Amino acid sequence: MTETIRLTRDGPIATITLDRPPVNALGAAELDRLIALVAEVDADPDIRAVVLTGAGRCFSAGLDLGQELDAIEAERPGPSSRGVALYQALTGRRTPWIAAINGPALGAGLGIAICADVILASETATIGLPEIDVGMLGGARHAMRLLGHATVARLLLTGRPMPAAELARRGAIEPVLAPEALLPAARTLAAEIAAKDPVAVAHALACLSEVEDLPLVEGYAAEMRHVAELARTEAARAAMRRFLKRGI
Repeated sequence: MTETIRLTRDGPIATITLDRPPVNALGAAELDRLIALVAEVDADPDIRAVVLTGAGRCFSAGLDLGQELDAIEAERPGPSSRGVALYQALTGRRTPWIAAINGPALGAGLGIAICADVILASETATIGLPEIDVGMLGGARHAMRLLGHATVARLLLTGRPMPAAELARRGAIEPVLAPEALLPAARTLAAEIAAKDPVAVAHALACLSEVEDLPLVEGYAAEMRHVAELARTEAARAAMRRFLKRGI
């Protein structure tokens, strides 16, 4: 059976590719696979960074609406029932992820991309929350990690997409790239992160996740707890000694 979500490796860098033509829609099997891949990657100490992208011209058009409707009519759990577990996995992981948005990232596809730590996009990429036109909702809270309330409301209430260039103009994502430059840039960044101390990277990710919704002083206190834990490692102390020896 053809894999609709592929994991490939190049040294310490893993690439996860959404590959379910024509629009990389996410059914129950794909969501379960993504949840399992988060755990698989985190359990492998040799994987230091992940690039997430889509095959073809689309990143992901979101949930498989046909599967969701069948499940609703049969009164059984559909793809959307996996959503909370998926986002818990994506936001609680220990390995850094870079989203390389190669085309439309819509609905749940946008939510998955926004759960990455760094977002790169091609000139052909768009984001959107089109669910209101198909009897669904979802993704607004994810979009608020990048955009303000009024912009997210417009996306949600109109279903109209936004080009990646507009996100970059607002500083919400990294500058957009030519399509052929997208994956090389994502892998170069992944390699840079993979070269860092993995314990420090894990603390940095945990810190980012923990402080996102905290007030300023509480967030800083949480950061300092991670600093104290990291400072107890020999790798951190060795890095301090190297810096002091080298000088500014």
